Amino acid sequence: MSYVKYQDILDGTDGGLQIIRDYYPNVDEGLARKDNKFKIRNENTASASVRQKEDGWFYVTDFGGDQKERHAIAICMLEDGKEFPEACAYLGSKYGIKGAQQDWKPIMPEITKRDVKEGETEGEYDFKYKDFDEKSLAVLGPYVSDIHCQEYKLHNVDSYSHVKKNEVVVITATEDYPIFCFDFGEWKKLYQPMSYEKQFRFMYIGSKPKTHWFGMDVIKKIFNDNKAEIDEAKNNEESLDNYDPKLDAAFIVSGGSDGLNLRSFGYYPIWSNSETDQLTFEEYKKLKMWCKEIYYIADLDSTGKKQALKTGLQFLDINLVWLPSYLKKFKDKRGNPCKDFKDLVVKTGKERKKFSNKIAKLFQNSLPLQFWTAIPQDYGFKYQFKNTQSFHFLRNMGFGRYKDENEKDGYVFIQIVGNFVKEIKAHVIEDFVIDFVKDQPTDLRDMIYKTQFLSERHMAKLPMIDIDFTDADRDSQYLFFRKKVWEVKASGIKEFRPGEVDKFIWDDKVIEHNVKLAEQEPFKIFTDKHGDMDIQVNEKDNMFFNYLINTSRMYWRKELEDSFDDRPQVEADEYFKKHQFDIAGPNLSDDERLEQKLHLINKIYSIGYALHKYKNESKAWCVFAMDNKLSELGEAHGGSGKSLCYGYLNNVLSRRFYLKGRDPKLTQNDFIYHGVTEDTDYIFIDDAHQYLNFNFFFSEITGSLKVNPKNGKPYEIPFDKAPKFIITSNFTARDLDPSTERRLLYTVFSDYYHYNSNDEYQQIRQVSDDFGGKNLFRDFDETQWNKYFNFLAFCIKFFLEHPSKINPPMDNVKKRNLISEMGKDFLDWAEVFFEKKDFDDKYLNLDRAISKKEAYDDFIAATRSKMKTTSFKKSLKAYANYNNYVFNPKSQGLDSNGRIIKKTGNGSEEFFYLDTKINSSPYLSDEEIEDRDNNGDSQDYPNNDLDTGDDPDPIDF
Repeated sequence: MSYVKYQDILDGTDGGLQIIRDYYPNVDEGLARKDNKFKIRNENTASASVRQKEDGWFYVTDFGGDQKERHAIAICMLEDGKEFPEACAYLGSKYGIKGAQQDWKPIMPEITKRDVKEGETEGEYDFKYKDFDEKSLAVLGPYVSDIHCQEYKLHNVDSYSHVKKNEVVVITATEDYPIFCFDFGEWKKLYQPMSYEKQFRFMYIGSKPKTHWFGMDVIKKIFNDNKAEIDEAKNNEESLDNYDPKLDAAFIVSGGSDGLNLRSFGYYPIWSNSETDQLTFEEYKKLKMWCKEIYYIADLDSTGKKQALKTGLQFLDINLVWLPSYLKKFKDKRGNPCKDFKDLVVKTGKERKKFSNKIAKLFQNSLPLQFWTAIPQDYGFKYQFKNTQSFHFLRNMGFGRYKDENEKDGYVFIQIVGNFVKEIKAHVIEDFVIDFVKDQPTDLRDMIYKTQFLSERHMAKLPMIDIDFTDADRDSQYLFFRKKVWEVKASGIKEFRPGEVDKFIWDDKVIEHNVKLAEQEPFKIFTDKHGDMDIQVNEKDNMFFNYLINTSRMYWRKELEDSFDDRPQVEADEYFKKHQFDIAGPNLSDDERLEQKLHLINKIYSIGYALHKYKNESKAWCVFAMDNKLSELGEAHGGSGKSLCYGYLNNVLSRRFYLKGRDPKLTQNDFIYHGVTEDTDYIFIDDAHQYLNFNFFFSEITGSLKVNPKNGKPYEIPFDKAPKFIITSNFTARDLDPSTERRLLYTVFSDYYHYNSNDEYQQIRQVSDDFGGKNLFRDFDETQWNKYFNFLAFCIKFFLEHPSKINPPMDNVKKRNLISEMGKDFLDWAEVFFEKKDFDDKYLNLDRAISKKEAYDDFIAATRSKMKTTSFKKSLKAYANYNNYVFNPKSQGLDSNGRIIKKTGNGSEEFFYLDTKINSSPYLSDEEIEDRDNNGDSQDYPNNDLDTGDDPDPIDF
């Protein structure tokens, strides 16, 4: 391992800030705040702080963890589980520090090869052992000794050789890469704890038995020695009446590291070759014969818990030991959450005596799953119900209470099965217990039937369970199906079985469809040679994807109608059949194809954003889906498929909160969010009307959401747990200021799907027309459902891959916004006022200074509007932008507020100027304008619009 100075690492990374930023992306938020607080995990209140000390290095303290202050190298050691030298080598290589080995690789043993010697047989292994030293023992555990290793036939390997056909490979341990071997003669188990490849960490050599319990022989030997001692004492007629040959306890652990560390505290462990091996009844009987008690120490991961419960239910008197949950806050050497007994020793056992007392208490407080006691009687047994053990049993069967402020009692009963949480009634718990003892003796069942301890009143004492339903973070999103769980990240999608991930979801939010992760992405989005985003469609028979493609075809009329005006209908039908779902048809120009592709990419991005439930302050957006078709103000077309796209996201986001966007009193409802909770997935405002006050929702989109329930106490949902917003509308949002508009993630739908109420089109086209009369979702078979869910998962993946907002081509969006900003009365007036011409066919009110007062008076007289002058000026600017004119170019001599002020007979008066020549003449600098004016050139040229706002007019009218 190359040598690199730790001070060079910190100095070369801005005091370690660059490294810290890579581990904790939110650290800059802490640097910007007075209290230096920031979040390093998903939490309501920031619990970490950062500061720069006098030495120039940055330090982070995690008050939600172990509260220790760490610089960047120590953070790497914590998060990636590396020792100090390895962390220095790794960071030195990653950040290009002088003296670092640039091609850094994980720690490896020394590997050499030699020729095969006479007498060596292909396939055989030869081991050379050496004495344990302090460093090699420290790898096994802080208190493990060579005596403990000898008990379990564990050796420290100097080297081992493997004879192959033409060569012998010799693997030699190094100071940084120890190798250990459990040697049972006919077979061996090799243990390489520093191996980065999991498959090489353990290796079996020889005839490995089908099952083997390490440590069973140690317990048997001690029991037999104790029994022999008693027998010898009896032969010598010594009194040993109170002496029992049984050991106090045997402990089932998940592996050798746990076992050796437990043995180092004087306990007797056993572990199997595989974590999933189950104790047989014969093995259980032997342990009961040799030991007074049996304990099972469960790992904290899903497999460990599952195996512990499986064993505990098979042998109801085995005590289950649950390690403290805070252990998962620590990271092991590979960056994974700590989970087992060795981790507990290494992370929290530095004071041996104190730790020894802590684990003794942990064992003492452990309980079996059996919730009754059998007391021997002259005839049979008398059974007693055990309250504490019954709650332990029920809690481990997934039963408990969950806080719910909307409920009368403030909670609901729940049952957790795998990843799924289901709300239940109290009688379900009683039914479960009765069913559990159905094969037990009659007297026991009678006792259970009679007990009052299963009543709802008694169940109100069940522990309150604090469940984290977070299924997304900055970099991932989990999708829960009944038989599969998908983890979606920018790097890819992984599939798990339920229970294999430590995440929870309400049972009614589980997607019931059977799914299979697609081998190929349905689309590929990339950057072309011109720097534009491009998309390649890989899946041609995905109904939902094909529908989305068609809603992005902004030039479908040119492609499918105009191109065939003078050609036989058969040609048009043939073309349509061939290119029915083609986002880049051959009858379009390159620019038109690109625009349609960008609309499709934007839709994919917006769907991914909506489905990613993590809330990011810098991406506090509302999806706003609107029509591309320009229409007269107040005229709605609809039928383009917006609601079909976003409303039916409840196939995944099942707890949709629906609001009727056409309700004119929607934003006047004091109880508008009645029913919204932290478990609401998204708020869907469908078919929003023309005058919807979008600003009403602004604070809820960017901040917390305040709920005023009809029959309860108001409460507040914090931003990170509040649902996202999606709005569909046939109109654009009105009166948008730039700050509000930045909060919109627009998506635009073509009129490919449309009604034909005024004979504007050649036909009516509905979505089902493209799929042989089949409807999306309602008529899906399992194949199409699978394609749909895969498509959505890859939408999320695409969103996670692209940190910046991807808007659609905005030309028509901006035009519709400008129409909305002007209003119908103003637009009708302006189309007349600015179209007026003189006898020479020149426009009277364009390309010249117009009195604002005269224009305003003309507008009021023509429309009888009550519009104020400030709004009138805003509408003038909107009209100029709508027509690509420049409002008040610099060439007209603007004052400091961007106004044209001229002296008239009434004093000073404000004028405005709409310059139409921006498409034919370049902008001129101030110097060029001055030169032009000095040369007597009277032609008006456009220049940069310097509009600074709506200041009071110089003339009050």
